[in-house]
Amino acid sequence: MEGIKGKRNVQLRDYQIKAVDLVREELRRGKKRVLLVLPTGSGKSHTLGFIANKCIENGHRVLALMHRRQLVTQLSEIFKDCGVDCGIIMAGTEHSLENKCQVATMQTYGRRLKLCEIEINKFYHDATVVMIDEAHHTLSKTYQKILENYENKIVIGVTATPVLASGMGMGNYFDSLVHPIGVGDLVQDGHLVNGIYYGPSTPDLTKVRTILGDYHKGELNKAMNQPKLVGDVVVNWMKIAENRKTMVFAVKVSHSKALVAEFNKYGIHAEHLDAHHEDDERSDVLRRFRNGDTRVLSNVALYTEGTDIPEIECVVLARPTKSLGFHLQMIGRGARPNNGKKNFIVLDHGGNIERLGFYEEEIDWSLDGKKIGFKKKPKPKEKKIMTCKVCAAQFIGPVCTVCGKRVEDWGKQIEAVEAELVKLKGSSKATTEEKRKWYSMFEYEKRRLGKSHSWLLAQYKSKFNVWPRGMDELGPIEPDHVVKNWLTSQRIRWIKRKQKEEREQKELFA
Repeated sequence: MEGIKGKRNVQLRDYQIKAVDLVREELRRGKKRVLLVLPTGSGKSHTLGFIANKCIENGHRVLALMHRRQLVTQLSEIFKDCGVDCGIIMAGTEHSLENKCQVATMQTYGRRLKLCEIEINKFYHDATVVMIDEAHHTLSKTYQKILENYENKIVIGVTATPVLASGMGMGNYFDSLVHPIGVGDLVQDGHLVNGIYYGPSTPDLTKVRTILGDYHKGELNKAMNQPKLVGDVVVNWMKIAENRKTMVFAVKVSHSKALVAEFNKYGIHAEHLDAHHEDDERSDVLRRFRNGDTRVLSNVALYTEGTDIPEIECVVLARPTKSLGFHLQMIGRGARPNNGKKNFIVLDHGGNIERLGFYEEEIDWSLDGKKIGFKKKPKPKEKKIMTCKVCAAQFIGPVCTVCGKRVEDWGKQIEAVEAELVKLKGSSKATTEEKRKWYSMFEYEKRRLGKSHSWLLAQYKSKFNVWPRGMDELGPIEPDHVVKNWLTSQRIRWIKRKQKEEREQKELFA
């Protein structure tokens, strides 16, 4: 089926056309508050842009609301691509109030509506159609106060996660939900890429309280911002992430800065961003991240929504959560395809995967405003999330999908296998060519550092869990970033072990 084109040659995909048709159908049925659910990376903004275009062609006036400045800038540009000339109502920007479409931050718009009565308020946009991006925020007091002025108008919300932090649905406001496509189908059709999951560590959160459906941030920060846990994040990134461009999700600013300092300590260029950084600063950091000057970008709830950074190849969950919506928003940052990207890696240091599941799992969303607003598609009893004790990958089934290790006593012992950080090993599915390459790089480092042949053998054994055979005649090859990072992680682990032994000796003879 050929896609529909907007005025400026924006072509919708089949599932986006289906989404538009489903929204139209609900409006024809008399529904006025329609919630459109499209997964992260599926082009929600372009779908909204096409709907806005058609609304204006049919004589409507459109107001599009969102809760962050960068979302306003991003959406207004996409609307222009879809043939919609829109004004912007946002602090610090010039306004064009005569435009039939206005894109606004709900904070600025809400404040300006309070300036005077609606009848004489120049900022009040008398829209017949209101659009809300990231619509899972719609039940907030600020949004609800604005929407009181559009009580009998059409409201179209769009989100990837139509639930509150507590897990309840959005039925207290919306009266219809449409969900044209799931993540699995988008991956299968090549519109998204799938994740490879690792669960190298799970923190002790037994003393962390739950507030409004998620962990208490202050207590969570105290639990996660420990030197050992911060170090574990970095060591496992060097061991598993293959030097990929990485987005880290931290608990609070202090936690994020501690992680960045640890990465930089070991020569991995990392930077931190949070809501207090100016737009120009964020743009500079993102530019360095995109061009590869910065390998790791750590943030605090800044890039969970509406962010198009397809360069992300690895997502580090250093922030445990009980919220399915937040969980999917974080992981979804890595799912966009880019220049041949076939997959992305997820390093889960919060136990989120075991708690909330994989990104690709199909979900039945509902508008239930009193109970949980989602239901995972049923799986056979044996399909429990496992954590491989060899490589720490997370998977479903009796065999690890990464290294091929079979779960012992499968069918009798259906439980996650402990994967302590010190037990992580390399993939047993490495090809002979890969093993020879690593051996040659170890040989290079052996000569450079003046190490013995026993040192080389120990590194190889630690990496592949077997002794090298028939490789003595191979010449040295200068190590790439992946091997350098792996060797650094081994060095860090050795130093920490020696420090622990020294502390234990001091305590013994104290």
